[in-house]
Order: sequence, then structure tokens, then C-alpha cells
Amino acid sequence: MNSYEQKRAERIECMRARAECKRAEGHAAIDRSRERLSRIPFGQPILVGHHSERRHRSDLAKSDRDMGRGVEALSEADELERRARAAEKSRAVSSDDPDAVVKLRQKVADLEAGCERTKRANAMIKKGATAADLGAMLGWPEDKAARLLEKDFAGRIGFPSYQLSNDRAEIRRLSERIAQLETRATTPAREPIEHNGIRIEEADNRVRVIFPDKPEEAVRSKLKSRGFRWSPTAGAWQRHASNGAWFDAKEVIGVQS
Repeated sequence: MNSYEQKRAERIECMRARAECKRAEGHAAIDRSRERLSRIPFGQPILVGHHSERRHRSDLAKSDRDMGRGVEALSEADELERRARAAEKSRAVSSDDPDAVVKLRQKVADLEAGCERTKRANAMIKKGATAADLGAMLGWPEDKAARLLEKDFAGRIGFPSYQLSNDRAEIRRLSERIAQLETRATTPAREPIEHNGIRIEEADNRVRVIFPDKPEEAVRSKLKSRGFRWSPTAGAWQRHASNGAWFDAKEVIGVQS
């Protein structure tokens, strides 16, 4: 596990820990809500003018508030858990990963091998191959391979032609990304720019805009609209490094190109 993968695993664990805290917080709030209601006799109306009226209204209001907070906390816990599961299952390769090129090359190799199997299977089907033959070649159970011999809505059998086209398009996309990453790895970072006390720099595969103080709402909105996000860790507004990110950073703080 490299440094990026370690950080990714830590983020997932952090999300799960936050989800557990939110879940405990939600259940506690709901329990408080129910405990307040338990003080009121079932079906008891508010006795207007009675000495109990003020407490009765207060208990109802606090119970309603606690129930709302509890439901909201449980909803946040579910969302954090969903995000953790999605991150765990994701096979996307981040440009921040030091092994990104290696992993992308493996994806390309797998896709190319898949294309070859697809073409071979279709060729075998044209020559009258059986489900057993296809299953043996593809490494599939015979019943799954048999579905390739069933006609689709247009009367076609085998792998559809669009699958091969899609895989080839993905190979081209990944190959272009590999080339971009290799170029970036050999390209030195841009020299920082200082303008009115604001600094633009390129580091850790990010373009960062560093302000001496919290920028005004209009500036923050402009940064967000250009894809920049605040990073407490870096103490800067940042987005992934690119020519566009550098241009946008300069435009936001008024640097003439």
C-alpha cells in the first residue's frame, strides 16, 4: 500500500467513524425526545391556564426539536456510510496516486485482452461454436456463455458491436491520460505569482490560491464557480493542476496574462 492508498484507507475509516458518531448522536436525540413525551400522560391535552401549561408546551417543543435533530443525524450517518462504501468499491485511478500510470497501464492491458476475447468469441460463434466451447474460452459457466447464442431484439447473437467500440474508446481515453500524467511528471511546477498579497502556487498536483485573510463572499463564490474548494489542511483554495486551473486562478485575483 503506497502513501496515497494509505491516506485513502484512512479517509474511509474516518468517514465510518464519523458515521458511527452521528448514528449514536441521532439515537441519543431520539431517545431524549421519547423520554420527554413519556412525562406527558397519553392523550393529555394542553391545559390552558393551568400551571402545567408552560412545561407541557416546553416539553413538546423540546421533544420535536430533539426528534428533528435525531432524524437529521441518522440521515447524515447513512450518507457518510454510503460515501465510505462507494469509496471502498471505487476502481477509479486518482492522478494523486504515485502508481497511477502503472494502474492505468494495467487497465489498458485488461481492456485490450477483453477486446481480443470479444473478437475471438464472435468469430467462434460465426463458425458454429457451442456454449461449452465459448465457456471454456471465456472462463464462463456454460449457462452464461449460452446467453451469447440467444438472439437479441434485432436478431443478433454474440457480443454487440458497440461493446467493442466502447472498450476501444476507453483504451484511447486511458492512453491519453497516461500520456498527460507522464508529461506532467517531467514538467516542473510553475513559478508562484504574488498579487496584492495573494499568492498563486502549484504544488502536490494542485493549483492553490492563498489569501492573507478570508476573501469576500463575491471572491469565494467566484472561486467555487471555477472549481476551487477550500482546503483547511493546505490553508488555500485549490483544484487539480491544469492550464485551465492556473488561468482561472489568475483571472479570479485580477492578474493580467
